[in-house]
Amino acid sequence: MSGWSRVASGLGRVASSGANRISHGILSNDPQSALSRASRHLPELAESILVKSGGTAVVHQHSYVDRQQSDDIANNEFRSTFHDAITVEKDNRASGADASESQPQLIKQSAITQSASLHESTNDIPNDKSQKNNTVEEQIANYDDEEDQNQHLPEGSAVPSTRISRAFGFASLGAGLALGTAAEFARRTLGGSSSNNNGNLVLSNDANAQRLSDSLRRMRGAAMKLGQMLSIQDESIAPPALTNALAQVRKGAEAMPTHQLMQQLNEQWGDQDEWKDRIDVEERPFAAASIGQVHRGTLLTTDDQKKVAVKVQYPGVANSIESDLSNLSMLVKASGLSPPGLFLDNVIRVGREELKVECDYKREAVNYHRFQQLISSDPGLVADRFVVPGVIEEFSTDRILVTEYVRGGTIDKVIDLDQDERNRIGKAILRLTMLELFVWRFMQTDPNWGNFLYDVRTRTTYLIDFGAARDYDEEFVRGYLNIVKANADQDEKALFDESIRMGFLTGEENSMMLEAHKMSGYCLGEPFQSYEPYNFKESRITSRISEHGAVFLKHRLTPPPEEVYTLHRKLAGAYNLCIKIGAIISCRDLLDEVIEHVELKDRS
Repeated sequence: MSGWSRVASGLGRVASSGANRISHGILSNDPQSALSRASRHLPELAESILVKSGGTAVVHQHSYVDRQQSDDIANNEFRSTFHDAITVEKDNRASGADASESQPQLIKQSAITQSASLHESTNDIPNDKSQKNNTVEEQIANYDDEEDQNQHLPEGSAVPSTRISRAFGFASLGAGLALGTAAEFARRTLGGSSSNNNGNLVLSNDANAQRLSDSLRRMRGAAMKLGQMLSIQDESIAPPALTNALAQVRKGAEAMPTHQLMQQLNEQWGDQDEWKDRIDVEERPFAAASIGQVHRGTLLTTDDQKKVAVKVQYPGVANSIESDLSNLSMLVKASGLSPPGLFLDNVIRVGREELKVECDYKREAVNYHRFQQLISSDPGLVADRFVVPGVIEEFSTDRILVTEYVRGGTIDKVIDLDQDERNRIGKAILRLTMLELFVWRFMQTDPNWGNFLYDVRTRTTYLIDFGAARDYDEEFVRGYLNIVKANADQDEKALFDESIRMGFLTGEENSMMLEAHKMSGYCLGEPFQSYEPYNFKESRITSRISEHGAVFLKHRLTPPPEEVYTLHRKLAGAYNLCIKIGAIISCRDLLDEVIEHVELKDRS
């Protein structure tokens, strides 16, 4: 049974026998009866999840009114799930239209946020011949970030902030996916589809994929964060509908309503009368992520009315990490989304620790100061105009972080600039990544392109968002440097010896796993093989690395060192940025620089 067949099978178990009865109801042209029966299963599923997450006593105290409200919500959800599919199929049968032409398409999000896709996109790389004679003024005109500067996100749904409401959200998602699968099965059956590949029903249809995306963006917190982590998988591993849906998750969360924003501000700063004369905060944010959202603000106590960025954490997110991950783990395992080689428990353990530190905004403020010192002490990064904004300590708390507001658009927009500037930016960011890991041993591990803001007017790159920064042990860093050098030199013996010593391999792997480990490693080290310029655009390097993913998931005997979960995400982000902007740069000298630093440290 394929991985995605396990998904379909598992989600059938999530909805118990209800899904089967729903399918029969639809196939017998009795959708209303099926919907009525379906609505009775959602409260039971919610209760089951709550019981397993430790909420038994609370659930059993639900009143009749709460149950009735749950049933009303369920009915609305289920009717939405099936209405389009059934209506379209009946129309198609009457008109003789091909059912495959009427599948629902993903709703494309138009809001611009400070994030971008990590998947390779090369068709928007500018033609160098048309750009090389452009003046600076023309390049600035092409690189228009005014929309970024004036963006305000619309108000979204309230953040589920209690244990019960968040558990119910996961229950709704699980039941909705199962019911959507039944609707898709009915659509294909009634439409006379000749495909026998019904194992891909769960997340290969647009409606279910969009339901997953919408739920994660609405839940925020750990649910959305894990979705973003999963979204970096290549399209060769996941169905296109799921890949597109998770791309929407990367673009950001829904903005919380104004009343929740004011509640957070008042809890952290005191009553509004105590702070409104000192700082003005725009009600609508310009960016919203998994943990919090960011607003423009103005310091009213300064002569120049200093502009600031105010990051406000969603209510309940920090306190719901454990229950969120427990519920999400149960849903993923029940649905068959977790193949053995993924070692889901390890992924969730690493994600739990990462989320805990990201929710501590005082710790992030310390990381800002630390990176300011590191960046400003490196002549090369100073020359490349890399800057970390300052923290406004007076207004920064555990749940609110205020920093200097900087102008700029997401770094991927430099595709409109000339080749030399794109090369400079690509090499500078790759060098920064190497310094963070191998020299400073302190890395910002979030590869989101929105964490690099580029101001075309000054050619300055601002680095923001250091919640995911972490230290690396010196022994791990030295071992990983040996692996990178072995990959660059295509030294098979050195690669396998160091991989076994560090725990990437046990030494008992079969030939398929060993070959996949070697070839993916050689791909990783490919840019550093020579001093010749490396064309990231033409290399397809991240896609080629991910081609070995299926082998890893099936034949891996041991989980990799936990440092790798964050490290490889950052490296993939750096490579994909170079692909996105079409960088053609020499990289071997960057490897030489960090090796020389380590050797110099040893001699001293």
